[in-house]
Amino acid sequence: MTANETTPPRVRTGVPGLDLLLGGGLLASRTVLLKGSPGSGKTTLGLQMLVAGARDYDEPGVLLTFEQMPEQLFADAAGFGWDLKDLVAQKKIVVHFIRPEELLEQHGRQENRLLVSIADLVDDFGARRVMIDSISHLRPFFSGEQARAQFMRFLVQLKSMGLTPIMTSEIAPGEGLAALDVYMVDTVIHLDHQVGEVGRPDRRTLEIVKTRGQRHCGGAHPLEIGPAGVTLYPHLYADPEAPRGETEAAPAPISTGVAGLDPLLGGGYAAGSVALLAGLSGTFKTTLAAHFISGADPGRALWITFQEDARTLAAALRGCGIDLLGADGERARVHFLELTPGQAPVEKIMAQAEEIIRAEGIERVGIDSLNDLVAGLGTEAQKQEGALWLLRRLRALGVTTVATQRLTRVTGRNPLSEIAWAELADTIVYLGLVEIESRLEKVISVLKHRGGPTEGDLRSVRHGAHGLCVSDRFVGLSGVLEGNPLGRRKAQIEEIFQPLYFIRDFLSLARDPALLAEQRAGILENLSGETGKLIQLLARYFDEPG
Repeated sequence: MTANETTPPRVRTGVPGLDLLLGGGLLASRTVLLKGSPGSGKTTLGLQMLVAGARDYDEPGVLLTFEQMPEQLFADAAGFGWDLKDLVAQKKIVVHFIRPEELLEQHGRQENRLLVSIADLVDDFGARRVMIDSISHLRPFFSGEQARAQFMRFLVQLKSMGLTPIMTSEIAPGEGLAALDVYMVDTVIHLDHQVGEVGRPDRRTLEIVKTRGQRHCGGAHPLEIGPAGVTLYPHLYADPEAPRGETEAAPAPISTGVAGLDPLLGGGYAAGSVALLAGLSGTFKTTLAAHFISGADPGRALWITFQEDARTLAAALRGCGIDLLGADGERARVHFLELTPGQAPVEKIMAQAEEIIRAEGIERVGIDSLNDLVAGLGTEAQKQEGALWLLRRLRALGVTTVATQRLTRVTGRNPLSEIAWAELADTIVYLGLVEIESRLEKVISVLKHRGGPTEGDLRSVRHGAHGLCVSDRFVGLSGVLEGNPLGRRKAQIEEIFQPLYFIRDFLSLARDPALLAEQRAGILENLSGETGKLIQLLARYFDEPG
């Protein structure tokens, strides 16, 4: 484009999310092709763009369709809340039922009669958009060079009238996106439809393949066809409204809500960070996350849950001294987003969460769990990408996020290798189960804490009347990650060593030559008593007869 040329005005699609991918909309008077498999939403998307233009943007339109069933067309549109019959009555949309040959007819030097009719519509009521559904009907005619040239002239003349042509086309078996119609247009939007497995919803995506003369965001983006038509959930990394620049001083750490854990993290989680609480089932992951969420100011926390509804979860945590709902029981303390695992793409979940975050001034977000968040995605790579994308978006919004991750096993000496999203997390807290002296113990350890000091040892974590308590430090504990832990708590070690300290002191006193026989006898008696205590302790710890 030269400096003397001006950028064509934008044509807003009226499809939530699509204009964002197009940098504000389509370029006016550029040909647009909506191409995809059956059931992918091509006609619905095209009709939505036509209706939005006529209804919302004062851009009347023309629908050229090869189907001769107007009542079905009106009924289909009404299913999305579009009163197409009324728009036709107002002459905001004109519907032409045509034969494929009419697009290609040429009688000597006379103009195409369909083009003449469309030109009259442009003059009469200012048509700006034209939809052709679908040019797949023209495929039998495209075998000849002359037919292709005539169709190209048809499109050029539509553009010369100031119209933006929007066409739909099905992907023929084995055709892909390398078909002739892709090269004949300015913009190609590919829609894909994958049938879900049993119990999983179908997955539809939209990808902008090319746009001549304008930039666009690439990649496949999830879309849904709902009661209001097509809604797109862009998979974007950049957030123009996110805070930018570094603050002069790092904010103070935010308490985890568990007093014994804060010292292990140098005071708590870093503000605006992402913390993963990873561990086996039954190791207090949800409870630990709830401690942090409940510490937010009322109404400033969001809990995204997949397994339990708000009231069930709140009731279970109330016994731990954790209040998520508040005294009125109307969810005033914490906002909830209740979802079903695998039923919505992460982009939709993020859109719902972001709406709440912005509207309510949310500062803390809890996700329980990341496993459920990505359950509907296919491959492990897709699950990895989906979770990382959502966590990045939350970080860009400046909220502090805690997310649980359910581990099925921990092997080897590097548990970080078992945590799928370790590279993005600022903090990783590991919760596990170990057997010590025939007792099942729950342990906690900080595996990673970016930018701050940590205490990397294993601690005991227990459930009490006031929630979780991180307490005893283990001494000499080894083999935990191999499933064969050995060692004892610090308190147990101190209990054993205390009698030894007394014995040492008594022996030192007994060496004094100035001691009277009566004094020496008393020391020996105390020495015998402390030795007996030590034997009893060792017998109890090692399950030996005293």
